[in-house]
Order: sequence, then structure tokens, then C-alpha cells
Amino acid sequence: MDHGYLVEFPAGRSFTGEATAELWPHGSPAVLAELVGAAVAAGAEHAGPGEFTYRALRNGRLDLARAEAVRDLVDARTRYQARVAFSQAEGSVSRRLAPLRDALEEWIARGEAAVEFVDEAETHLPRGDLLGPIERLRDDCRTLLKGYESGRVVRDGATMAMVGLPNVGKSSLFNRLLEKERAIVTEMPGTTRDTLEELISVEGIPLRLIDTAGLREGTDPIESEGVRRAELAREEADLVLMILDGSRPLEPLEQAALEREFKETARGRTVVALNKCDLPRVAGSSPEGLPVLEISARTGAGIGALRKELRRRLKGGGILEDPIITDGRHAKALEDAVAALERALRVAGDGMTEEVLLEEMREARRHLGSITGEFGTEELYDRIFSTFCIGK
Repeated sequence: MDHGYLVEFPAGRSFTGEATAELWPHGSPAVLAELVGAAVAAGAEHAGPGEFTYRALRNGRLDLARAEAVRDLVDARTRYQARVAFSQAEGSVSRRLAPLRDALEEWIARGEAAVEFVDEAETHLPRGDLLGPIERLRDDCRTLLKGYESGRVVRDGATMAMVGLPNVGKSSLFNRLLEKERAIVTEMPGTTRDTLEELISVEGIPLRLIDTAGLREGTDPIESEGVRRAELAREEADLVLMILDGSRPLEPLEQAALEREFKETARGRTVVALNKCDLPRVAGSSPEGLPVLEISARTGAGIGALRKELRRRLKGGGILEDPIITDGRHAKALEDAVAALERALRVAGDGMTEEVLLEEMREARRHLGSITGEFGTEELYDRIFSTFCIGK
């Protein structure tokens, strides 16, 4: 049926670490089906989700953090996501955690020796000598956690709700950012009655744009439902892009919406864009005391500056550095490790026994080890690998 290659990998030289043979046909679905059928008939089994990565993990070729990064690399939607996932697949998370685990191991061992050989002068460890290392370990874990919020955005993407009164140019700006005609644009206000969503990339960060119905009171059931969905999208979004019309003064509903946005949010998620800067500017069209970006959805003026501002809000103002922690499971393990180290510090301050102090340090070690699979369980492996593609 076909010509192809049989490529053999001896044990220890394949991705999984096992002796492996790969069949390379030309790719015809009919030929592939025939090959798979013949292999199964000869005793082979169909691969499950993450089969090859799981075998590599079991054979010590990967740790759990690197295995999860393989999944993220397969799922990457932008070059930047792929770069971050590849770095993690190469061990960036594991390398960053290694000195923390090693330090914990060292101080736990010294503490256990002090407890076991309490009468030996060379193993004596004053309680105060542990406080400094524990505080440093806690601070290092906190530093890693600080980067998770931006890391989460890099891995999972973010959402941005585009809000404003009817006919301020939301749909035109939606199309401009998307760089194609996706939303219907007319001179008649209220054309958009439901939310419209599309994905763009802002310097490699996936950003889901949500074009919403205009800020207004619904006059019929359909319009009211559109307004309700717009409000829900605004509440749940990572960013809110409030669009104003620079060719007319601010209206009371816009002023109230601006006051609400900047009263409710303490993390700077609202960006204000003054659209139609290609038309004569009208006094009172811009809010006082708030930073505003002047743009024109029609001509494209100011769109580059808007993209830079969105990138800054998503990732910060510095160089777009590769984050270390992007996975929610890893962040939770770090949070639990910090909590255990905090308890250890309180135990030391309260004068409790060294055994209790050491148990909290061991708990921190277990949480850090769960990231790389050192303290993994079958239930954890099943949950993680169920999210993989078949094979992989």
C-alpha cells in the first residue's frame, strides 16, 4: 500500500526511555488506519491521553512540571506561549525550585540531627538559627508567586470587555484590533445587541475581545438581555476598555460608568480610549484627571499606543520576561508551602517543640515536591494526564 521507514530507538535513547519503533508512512489516512489495525491485531494497545509523556515521567526522563509543560507546548496558540512552555519543558521550573528544596532538605536534616542527638555539642542547633533560613525560603516562594498573575495570563490568555454608549465606535475598534471586518458597523445606534468574541495576540499574549451592547437602558426584552450580558462580561473581564466619543461632550451615563469603574477596581483594569480623534475635538469629551488614549478606529491613529498600553496592563511595563510559574496547580502548591513556613515561624516564636517546627518544614517540602512529582500520587497523575491529547 505504501513505502515508508521503520526507525528504531534502543532503550534509553527514546523520548520515553523505552525501546521504541516508529513507522513513517506518507500520511494517507487509509494507510495509517491499516497500519494501526495491523499493530493492534498483533497485540499493540491504543495510546491513552499523554501516553508517551506519562511513560517518560515513569521512566525518569521528565519530572511532573516538565511533563505538564509538554501539554502546554502542544496547546500553545502564540509563539510567545510556545517559547515559555518550551523553556518549562526544558526544566526552567524545576531548576528554579531545586535550590529551595535543597535548602529545606539541609535544614530539616540539621534539625532532625539536633533532636535525635540532643546531648551532642556538634549537632546542637539553636532555635534562632532556623528563623533566618525559614524566612528566606518563605520570601523566595513569595517571589515566585508574585509572577503567577502575569504567568497565568501568558498561559491561559486574558479577556477584555469593550464598553461604551451606542455609536461611540466599539464595533469599529473591535474590527480594527482584529484587523478584519467581524462586527457589523452602521451609523444606526444599537447595532450590537449581543456580545461578540474574537481572539487576538498582544505581543504573544492571547487576548479575547468581547464587543458588548452599548451602555443604555433596554427598551425591549432582546435589548435588555444584551445589556445584561454586557454588564456580566464587564464584571468578569480581566481588562475593561471604555470607549468615549471625542466629537461630543461626555454624557451622564458615561460619567457614572467611569466613576463606577475607577471606584470598583483597585488593580487598574480599566483603559479609557477617546475615539474619533480624526474629527474636531469637543470640549468636555474627556474625563478630567484620568489618563486617556486618543485613537481613531476609522483611520487607525493611536492603535499602536493602545496595544502597548494593553500589553503593559497585562504584563507590566518592563521587558516581556518569560514567567516561571504559569500553572495554577504550581501556584497553589507554592501558596501551601508559604503557609507551612509561616506556621513554622509562628511555632518557633511561640516556643513549641522542635518536632512541631520540623513537621511544618516537612509539610513545605512536600508541597514544593508535589510540583515536580517528587510526592505525586496516582490520583494526581490521572487528573493531570487526562487533560493531554491522545498519545503525545
